[in-house]
Amino acid sequence: MTRHREPDERGQAAVELVGVVFLTVLVALLAIQGITVAQAASITQEAARNGARALSQGQDWRAVVQRQVPDGLDLKVARADLDRHTAHVRVTVSAPLGLAGLDITDVTITRTADFPVEQRRRAED
Repeated sequence: MTRHREPDERGQAAVELVGVVFLTVLVALLAIQGITVAQAASITQEAARNGARALSQGQDWRAVVQRQVPDGLDLKVARADLDRHTAHVRVTVSAPLGLAGLDITDVTITRTADFPVEQRRRAED
């Protein structure tokens, strides 16, 4: 009588473990990249808002924007427009995605902000 052997399942747990660890690391890296982009967007919005505030007060808005953008982000464009009642500032930065020392791609983020012009500044115009 011939005995049928069950398929050998030795090593299957190790292979499954490698797959689970790989997927866990991949999900963690994607989450970190998402957090990085969200933080860069927040920094860009803050730079635009503070630049618009400075412009509305007659200060050097470009210097304010440049101080807001950290070294890890590349300030691409900063534009401003001032009309009678509102200061408008638009800031564009480029944020690198990837691991430390290995940039995979850059994400471009643009944010705008408007700030009312102060009354005394309007009187000076």
